[in-house]
Order: sequence, then C-alpha cells, then structure tokens
Amino acid sequence: HDRLAFECHTMLCGRSVPVVSVFFGLCLALALVPSLAYVYPCTHKSSSGDFYDLSPLTKCDLSGYTVGSGGGDDQFQVNICQEVDDCGGQEAVCQADYFKAGLASQGSFSDLPGGGKGLVLTYGGGDGGGCPHPRTSVFTFNCDPAATTPVFTYSGEKPQCTYNFQVRSSVACPVQQAPQRQVCPINVWLVPHTHDDVGWLQTIDGYYQSEVKHILDTVVAALVANPSRKFMYVEQAFFWRWWTDPNTSDTQRSQLKTLVQNGQFEFVLGGWTMPDEACTTFGAEVDQLTLGHQFIYNTFNFRPTKGWQIDPFGASSVTPTLSKLAGFDVQLIDRTTNKGEMEANQRLQFVWQGSPSLGKKSEIFGEVMGGGANGYCDWFFSFDFEKDPVNSGNVAQYATTFVNMVNARKGWYKTPNILAQWGCDFAFQNATPMFNSMDKLVAQLQATQDTTHVFVKYATLSEYWQAVFQAVNNNFGDFPVNIGGDFFDYDDSLWWSGYFTSRVQLKGIVRRGEATARAMETLYSIGRASGVAPDTSGTAANQLTPLRLANADATHHDGVTGTSVPEVVSMYENDILNGAQAAGTLGAGVLSAFLGQKTLGGEVAAGPALTTSVDALLNFKNGTIPLVLYNSLGWTRHDIINLPINRNDVRVYDAANRPVVFQVNQNFDVDEFNVTSTYRLFFQASLPALSYVTYFVVSGSSDPEAIPVSEVWAGLEDTTISNNVLAVTLSSSTGRISNVINKVDGVAVDLDLDIARYISLHSGAYAFTPKGNAAPLSAQQPKTTIVKGPIVTEIYQEFVCDGSASSFIKQSIRIVQANASADVQGALCVHFKLGVLPSHHEIVSVVRSSVQSAGVFATDSNGFEMQQRKYVYDLGIQGNYFPMVYAAYIRDRHSQVALIAERSHGAASLVPGELECMVHRNPDMGDGFGPGLTDTDIVRPALRVLVSAPSSVGLHRHSYLHNFPVQVFVAPSVQSVASFTSAYTSSGQFMAADLPSNVHLLSFAYLQTNQFIVRLTHLFAVDEDESLAVPVTVDLSKLFPKMQVKTITETTLSATKQIVGPAPSQVVLSPKEIRTFVVTF
Repeated sequence: HDRLAFECHTMLCGRSVPVVSVFFGLCLALALVPSLAYVYPCTHKSSSGDFYDLSPLTKCDLSGYTVGSGGGDDQFQVNICQEVDDCGGQEAVCQADYFKAGLASQGSFSDLPGGGKGLVLTYGGGDGGGCPHPRTSVFTFNCDPAATTPVFTYSGEKPQCTYNFQVRSSVACPVQQAPQRQVCPINVWLVPHTHDDVGWLQTIDGYYQSEVKHILDTVVAALVANPSRKFMYVEQAFFWRWWTDPNTSDTQRSQLKTLVQNGQFEFVLGGWTMPDEACTTFGAEVDQLTLGHQFIYNTFNFRPTKGWQIDPFGASSVTPTLSKLAGFDVQLIDRTTNKGEMEANQRLQFVWQGSPSLGKKSEIFGEVMGGGANGYCDWFFSFDFEKDPVNSGNVAQYATTFVNMVNARKGWYKTPNILAQWGCDFAFQNATPMFNSMDKLVAQLQATQDTTHVFVKYATLSEYWQAVFQAVNNNFGDFPVNIGGDFFDYDDSLWWSGYFTSRVQLKGIVRRGEATARAMETLYSIGRASGVAPDTSGTAANQLTPLRLANADATHHDGVTGTSVPEVVSMYENDILNGAQAAGTLGAGVLSAFLGQKTLGGEVAAGPALTTSVDALLNFKNGTIPLVLYNSLGWTRHDIINLPINRNDVRVYDAANRPVVFQVNQNFDVDEFNVTSTYRLFFQASLPALSYVTYFVVSGSSDPEAIPVSEVWAGLEDTTISNNVLAVTLSSSTGRISNVINKVDGVAVDLDLDIARYISLHSGAYAFTPKGNAAPLSAQQPKTTIVKGPIVTEIYQEFVCDGSASSFIKQSIRIVQANASADVQGALCVHFKLGVLPSHHEIVSVVRSSVQSAGVFATDSNGFEMQQRKYVYDLGIQGNYFPMVYAAYIRDRHSQVALIAERSHGAASLVPGELECMVHRNPDMGDGFGPGLTDTDIVRPALRVLVSAPSSVGLHRHSYLHNFPVQVFVAPSVQSVASFTSAYTSSGQFMAADLPSNVHLLSFAYLQTNQFIVRLTHLFAVDEDESLAVPVTVDLSKLFPKMQVKTITETTLSATKQIVGPAPSQVVLSPKEIRTFVVTF
C-alpha cells in the first residue's frame, strides 16, 4: 500500500515519541528518528491564550488508531505524537528543509473560528508517492469532555491528495498552562553470550580444545574480577566437557557455582545442543534437552527457563510446545524470513501457541531477534574490540554508534526495553580484554544517559525478560498471536531447503541411533526395575552413555542437517554406530538375563550369549540359529523380518516348533546398512506390546515354494499384484505402477510412482536452487524384475539415466503377500539404492496421482503434528519444499496418498495431485553459506506409500512401525529348537496389555537409583479422527505388571521440576498431550 507519515514532536513517559504518523493502507505505525535524543511537547497556544496538549492521544505502544473502514486506501493507522523511522522516503515523507536534519515534517497549528473552541493540525509537504500533488493531512480537533477515548473519523479526500480527519476528544479542550517537559528512557539490557556449534568446521573435541575451553576459562576469570559483569551459556555438550576436564581446576568449578548462584552466569536453553528444528524428531529433541537439564540441575540446582534457538535455519511449531512443557516462559529465535517486515510492524515479539490442539498448554512468549540474517551477532559485529579496543580516544564515538543502534531499533518493540545480545560464534575466547572494552563503553553510556536517555546495564536474559513482562504487567493482549505456525522455509538470498535432505546416509544413521537407544533404554530399565538385571553397581548403565551423547550431539543444527565438513559428518556417524554397538551389548545382556529365567519372576540363571551381529546367521553351516526379537513399542505388531543370509536351504520355526512361512530372495542390495550376502530371508513375526519372542532358522532342508525365481518382466501387458488390502497395477506402457486400489477402504487412485532429477544451479549443503523443473531420468522404461513368493512380491527396477553408462538408481517395491495384518499389507514398501550420483544431481521420488489436492499438502513437524502447506507460485520450486521427518500427504474428500519416511527428507507438492520427496543429492558445489556439498555415498533410504481414504490413523501407526523397527538379537547355534526352549524362557511380555492405539510410550528411561522417566504422548490432534482424537486414560500403576510401582510424580518435560499436586495413577491424555512422570519401582 501507499504509505504517508508526518509528525511533530513531544515527550511522553515510557517512550520518546513524535506527534503524528499517518500510514495509508493497512500499515502499522513505525518508530523513531535515529538522530533524535528527545522531543518537545506537542502543544499549541491559541490566540486567546489557551493551551492545547495533544500528547495524551499518543499510544506509547506504537500501535496507533485505526481510522476509516473497508480496508485498502480508505483505512489508516494514525498515531498522534509519534515518531517515524527515518526520512529517506521509504518509511516517512519529509519536508525538504528538515531532510538534512533527519527530522520528519512538522505540522502547523491553527485555531478554529470562534477562538478557543477548536484546533486544526495540518501536515503538508508530503511526497506525492503517485499522487499528482504533495500529500496533506488535516486533523480537526473538537472538544468533547466526555470523550476520554478519542473518536477518529475520516471525512474524505478533498481536495485531491488532501486527507481530512475529525477527532473528538477531551484532550482537545483548552487548558490554562502548558505541560512540563518529560523525559522517557530506553532500557538496554546488555547480555554477553557465545554460540558454540557442536561440530561444523571442526569436530566437537577440536572446537573444545581450540576455542571453547578458552572461552569458559577466561569468562569465569572475567566474571570473578568484576561482579557487575554477566554471561549466558547454552550448549551443555561443551560445558560438560569443560566441567569434567581434568585441566579444569576445583577452584574454577567452585567459582562457577558461585557465579550461577549470584546470577552472573546463566544457563539458557540448557539442552545438550541447540538442536535443528527441521530434521530432528520431537523425541530426539526431548532426549537431548533432558540430558542437558539433568546435568545442570544435578550439578547446580538450576533450571533454565528461557529458550534460545538463534542459529537453526527456520523454526518449528513444535519448539514452543516443548519449551512450554519444559518450564520455559520465553523462546527466542533468529533465522526467519521477512524479518524486516516484522520489525516495521512490531511483530518481532508475539504470543506463540505451538499446537492448536494443546492451546495455552503450548503457549509461550516468542521473540525474533531483530537485525540482519545473523541478528544474534549484530551488536558484536558492530564493535570490533579485538582490533580496536576501547580507549579514551574512541569511547565517545563507540557510545554514539551504540546510541544510534538503539534509536534505530526502539520502534521495533512495544515496550521501552531492548535486548543487546553481545556475542557470536565462539565469542569471548579471550574474555578479559573484551569485557574491559565493554566496561568502558558501558561506563561512557551510563555517564551520558541523562542526555541520550539510553540506559544500559549488563544483564542476563532473565533480567531482560523480567523487564519486558513488567512493562506490560504480564498482559500480552496487544501482541500478535501465532497459533500453530512455523518459520519454514528460511530465505537468506537463497532458500535453505536443501539441508532437509543433505547427507542421506548420516540422516539414516541418526534415525537408527535414536531407535536403538530407545530400545536399549527400555530393556535396561525393565531389567533394572524388575530386578532381573539389577545393575546394583551402576556400571552397566555406562554402556548407554556413548549412544546417548552421540545421539544428542547429532541433533545439533549442523549435525543431522548434513551441513558440516566431511570430517565432522564422519564423527557423527562413527560415534552413533560405536555407541549403538555398546548399547546393543547392554541390551543383549539384559535380554539374556530374561531368557535365563525358566519362569518370569523366578530365579535367574545364565542366559545365552546374545549379540546384535548377524555374523552367526551369515556363517552358520549346520544346526539351529535362535533369533530373539524385541518390540520396544507399546502395541502388538505383525512385521516382516528381513535379514541377510548366505544359504537358501533353511526353514523357520517358532518357539513351539511350528513351521513359519518364510521366503528367501536374491539379494538386490537395496536394504539399509546392507551386509554383503547372497540372499535375503523374509518371515512374518508377531510380537505383543513391549515384549521379546524367539524364532529359529534351521539349516539343512529347503522348501521350493519359499525360494521364488526372479523373472525379468517383459512388459507386454499390464500386471496386477494383490493382497488382502491392495491391488497394484504395473503399466506396460510406462514400466511403472499406474493404479492402486485399497480394497478395505474402497478407494482407487491412479498413481504413477516415478523417479526424476533436478540439476543444481546454486545448490549446496544448505540451499536447494535447481536450474528448472525436475526432468525424467530417461525416455526408456526401467528394467524390471519381479519375484513372487509366499511372503512378499518384490518389483525390482533399474532406471536408465541419460548420459550415464550405468544405472545409479535402483528401487525395489515390496508388496506383502502373507496373511498378515493391514499394517503390513496396506503399504507399498519402496527401497532405494542411489549413487554414486553424478555431479549437480538431486534425485526425487515422485508420486503423480488422481487425488484432487488443489495445491494443498501436509508435512509433519518433527514427527509430532501435521502442518498444512500450500503451494505459493512466487516462491519457486525451492521455496515450496518443506521438511518431512516422518510423513507427508495429499488428500481430497475421498482419497489420500501418503509417504512415510525412516529419515528426514525435503518434500513438496508442486502440482495438484503430486507429491515428491527428495531422496538423494550431490550438488557438488557450494551455496556460499558454509561447506559445500559433494556427496558420493551410495545410500539406501526407504519410503512407505499409503493409499487410503482420508485418515491420519495409518500415518501415525506406520510412522512408528517404520522408525522403531523390531530389534534382532542372535544367539549361538544350538542343536534344536527344543534344546533352546527347554533351557530358556523364549518369550516374555513386559506390558500388561497394548496401550490404546492413540497413545505412544515415548520414553521408559533410567533416571537414578530406583527412579525412571515414563513419558506418554497422545498421537492425534483435535478433530484428526472421530474416534481416536479424544481424551484417553492410562493406568500407570498397572502398566508394567512385573514391576511394583511405589510412587508416581508428574514433572516438567525434562523431569527436573515436580508439577504441583499428587500425580494420579490414572493418567488422562488429551489430544497431542505429552506427560512426563518420574516413577519409583
């Protein structure tokens, strides 16, 4: 909209403001004149000697009055006695004679005829801005003693470009004496900080030794030297290293404890890392937050209450939800798109309600840091004290620069408080000289504050927010509200949507580490709480620590994102894999103890030596291999187990020595973490909730029906493959799937499952910028092999790629044939083998369907809640890509097509009825924001494609089944099934019954002594399902029948603070609730 602003000046308590700002269109009033220290009362002395004081009409929160109706050019935002941003023609219109002074135009007063009965305030000289004449605004004020709230009326544009307003108000009545001049301060809270990346250009240990150790050493010394200094710290991955470092002295530890106690040193956020918000699961975020908070609380008896997510590349709607549940009242973020618009319209601070289902239970106060793309570094970068320390010769100029920065920003906020976050990446490596310069600057600013009205002091983040809350009396009604919204995608000259997919192998290992940790945590907790594997010394729990730490490290926003240098990527991968091996050894020991019980609850004997390695299965010659399967989920599951094997003359039996239907296929090398083998063994397994079951692979006899022949499909006619749920048609004209029917739901969808490629233009680890639309790999049909067996039908395809001598893209589509549950039969399981990709290739799996999605689709937010997206043409391809952690879908009134992932990807719906997922990328170039991305890994991601009626039931269930697979433990070869079952307890269930299908056991983790964290979450959002999106009750006292519950205490999310009141054993979960309990057994 066109925008026009004029002003004269006054001083009001609480703000420094000019007289009037008028903005045409739906634009909010702005703030200040940068060079102005204070202004004068907006008064007029009439010809009869009366005084008029208009200053009470000012809204100090800068929101202004809405004048007119109908929107567009007939609606205005007016603020009497208000400042405007500048006089550069962009934010204000200035008279020429005031332009050089940096002041906006002043209005002129005149009396109405009749002396003392009214007042006219005219603003002229405004830039035409498309108007043929200079714009003029005329305000006629009428005295109305009863109008304590002013009544503004727009009376039209006459003559052209002159805008006329009538104002009835009690302050338009004349007074006998001019008001006294008043002074209005701006409070600046100077918060020193450092942002320490938990891996990026260096490994974690590399950063610690070269930079972070010096930061913490010197900051502690600097704070001890001057009690007025303050500092805040975030990343516990580094702080824990410093605290446990033998080179950190006891004196330093003691000093740090004192600094925390006296409020000089504050922990903010307090998680292990500052986690990424696009690629992480909400469960991983909870785990790393708990890890950090428990360390802080146990060491310092301190609980962080402020969130600080200032470097992740966009912000998720899950952030305020988890923050609120952790006991935070504020969440600061930084990297967002359209920050300038937020500054101009005073929307940097807002009420942020993360989940519409949870309402105020997920509501927190949010702030986007103003300034540039790296707002958290703005103040630090503006004062280069390392090169030019403060001294008597330059301190005045530094102070002027500081005051100008304050004046340039104060109009962005609704209270007279500004956060000056002083720091950046790995700042304060030599803290003492930095603080010495800051001390001199602060002293200069304090010495001149009566003139500048800028009041500066060192502060912690909590002190800043206490002042903001006090200024509004904890009433946030005037602040904008963001309900369920996120801040994706992030645009910093390029759209940062590439990292949703970057480093596909790393993303898969991260998700595998999360699943392994959860499985082994629950096993250890069950063993310890039940007394079967008591670990009285606590040494066994140490085997969980490496994986806990590695998983937490990888949540860092340059970790799972794939935006670090290759050396650091390898560090994350290796740490998780090594940690998983140690945790697996622990889990195997606990499970062995349960096997050693002849009856559950009876005396424990030595169990078999279990391992998570499949070597015994690969190498056994004769005999029987026991496979002990563990289900860590709280629901019964019926899964197809898929393992490598080097022989096909085998059979499968259950613990009752009954034959189990199985299948041995040629190994097409499409399974993740592939072990080189000749074949893949498939069989169906049924596992109750939170249980283990033993199956047996017996060598020496083969079943011809279980060894299907691989046949190359000629493609002469369409082929349909069916099970009890799906009918899938393979088209002879394309060589690809063309139609899917869900026989249970009665839904038929034309569906083309294709693979395409983008060619990189300015892509890198962060950004995705293609040359144009995704193009087909080739005009040729893929080479297709079909394997039909009693368990699965496998459609294996090799795609021909133009310009390549060999196929670097292969996929296998598996359709379950066994008499299994709809969970298994209702999905197309797509496994890929991708790579080595040529340079500048970004590969997508594309689903083209007959679904009438109208440009709307949905992706999940960190696996917690679905977020609706709408295609926006002006944002291009890359701006319409969004993170998919677990799921994405398109739907219409009758049908739905969904994708379920086992690692994070970028996803988009660029054309109605289409859904695409980026599955691998090798830009082989940089985007200018950090390390480039050259990814020559061969990767094997997997997707599940669901075709159904519109429903979220399958989305949620498949998300957890796909991401938390059955854990397989292998025992040494035995003589027979009977010899094993007679010696050991071959199955066991640790949960009384299945949890309700809308409840997930998020955590069962050891805390300390006999205390364990139990977290439950409701899977459904309000109105997401008629029967499942409802409150549900779980009885914690009866959940684990083999363990005697002594006490139940409900706590905050990270289990550091008890929620007031006794925790009932009967827990009611409303839609999307997460509830955390500390249970003593």
